[in-house]
Amino acid sequence: VIQTTQKLEFLQDVIKYLIPISGELKLFNTICKSTSKRQQEAKELAKDSDLMVVVGSKQSANTTHLAEILQNITSTIHIETSADLSRYKDLIKKSHNISVTAGASTPDNIIKDVINELEKY
Repeated sequence: VIQTTQKLEFLQDVIKYLIPISGELKLFNTICKSTSKRQQEAKELAKDSDLMVVVGSKQSANTTHLAEILQNITSTIHIETSADLSRYKDLIKKSHNISVTAGASTPDNIIKDVINELEKY
């Protein structure tokens, strides 16, 4: 059983490892479809971005995995609130195309605050 917020690629790696050493293998893919869709959409967005800003709790597995995925595509920062942006002001100023995504549990008002703060740069 794979945690609902794990990356699909991780599940595929686990299966590849287990098949040759298992007498019987039953797979229950519990990865949330909306999480997978959000990850895929964020990957596409990242391809055209200089910087991805991932908004959400650092305790959230969903948000943390989203940031990990995007780090392999473009420059990525994971923040919890708009107040965290000040740590990255030089990186933000150097970036021409900034995209924002968020974990599923991130409240809309926090996302809007981040976007409003980014617009000031």
